[in-house]
Amino acid sequence: RRHIFNLSASVETPQFSNATARALASNWRLSGIYRANSGSPLTVSTGIDRALSGIQAPTQRANQVLDDPYGDKTINNWLNPSAFAQPTFGTYGNSIRNAYDGPSRHVVDLSLVRSFRFGNNHRLEARVEAFNAFNWFLLENPNTTLSAATFGRITASGDPRIMQFAVKYDF
Repeated sequence: RRHIFNLSASVETPQFSNATARALASNWRLSGIYRANSGSPLTVSTGIDRALSGIQAPTQRANQVLDDPYGDKTINNWLNPSAFAQPTFGTYGNSIRNAYDGPSRHVVDLSLVRSFRFGNNHRLEARVEAFNAFNWFLLENPNTTLSAATFGRITASGDPRIMQFAVKYDF
C-alpha cells in the first residue's frame, strides 16, 4: 500500500471531589483508533492458461489495451473490462504485477471503559467496544480475473460495525 495512516488517542475523566460526581463521572476512559490506507495493489490475471505453459493461470497476466484501466470506481465498475484483453495463445500478457489500486478505506474503532475499585485489591472493569464504530461501508477488492463474469466488480465488503461488551474482575 502506498499510504497508511494510524492515529490513536485516549482521554480519561478526572477524579472529582464531589461524592456524587465522583461516583457517576470519575474513572471513565474513552479511547479510539483511526486507520486510513490507500487501496491494496492489484494484478489482473487471465484466469486461463493462455501461454500454454502448464503454469497456473492465476500467475499469467492480461494485456492492458487502454491507458486508463479504471471504470467509474463504483462497486459494479472498479476496473474497466474494455481496458484489458486476453493475450494471444502462446504469449504472456503485458500488464504489470501490482500496477492497479483497489479501494481505499478508513475505519474508527472506539472503546469506553470504567474501572471500579473496592476493597484493598479488588477491581471491576466494564467496557464497551465498537469496531468500525461509524459503520462505514468497507469495499473489498474487485475481481481481477479477466475470464470471470464479475471481472472489475466488487462483490464483497468488509465487516460492518461490531460491538462487544465485557466485564473483568481483578483480585
